[in-house]
Amino acid sequence: MNSESRIFSTDNGAVILQSKTKNRIIDVLEEEEMSASEIRKELGKAKSTVSVHLSDLEDMGIIEDKKDPRDERKKIYYVSSQLLGKPNIPDDEKYENILENLRNSEGDMVEFLKAMFHLIRYGLDSFGLDIHPALKNIGRDAGRSIGKNFSAESKEELFQEISEFWEKTGLGTIDPDGSEEIIVKGCFDCSDMPSTGHSLCSLDEGLIEGIIEETLGESVKVKETECHGKGDEHCKFVLEWP
Repeated sequence: MNSESRIFSTDNGAVILQSKTKNRIIDVLEEEEMSASEIRKELGKAKSTVSVHLSDLEDMGIIEDKKDPRDERKKIYYVSSQLLGKPNIPDDEKYENILENLRNSEGDMVEFLKAMFHLIRYGLDSFGLDIHPALKNIGRDAGRSIGKNFSAESKEELFQEISEFWEKTGLGTIDPDGSEEIIVKGCFDCSDMPSTGHSLCSLDEGLIEGIIEETLGESVKVKETECHGKGDEHCKFVLEWP
């Protein structure tokens, strides 16, 4: 995928647009709706070239046309799909580090699955897709389901149970003291990920929220403030109680 690529959500599903000319047409139409002749003028392209690209974009479900209110013999084109993301150029060294972890994980199922998870996460980031809200929602659902197995009746008991659960499942090591923040060492979600400049553990944020909501019946907002993805040596989750 090149730096000209974009990903659109259409009625036909996700569509990857890699053509420089087609993306230029999208740029123009995002500014304002235009007729084919106006688009040709903006692009400086031949009529036949623009016509082919407009037809392709309509077939892909990215743009649509309607009658020009000024002249019903003409069509006005507009963007009818949603832009999902633009790819970033991956840092080859970071990507190679993850691939190296994958190669070195042979024979260790846990490390292999971790490396694959990280590879998918970093790859989706390179597509420009913001998967963090979706991961947090998924984590919250998982947390509510897992929380049904918890028996704590107080915050102190619950934090002890969360600590034990994290360690038993290999998600990391938690100091159970306190109820305003959780610090995770050896985080499964991000400990071997390269520094990306932003937090990575939105799945864990959702897990903690879901477990607390299901077990104690209290709504809580969990926000990761420190993360391996930001260059920190551990993950820190701050809890905001209502």
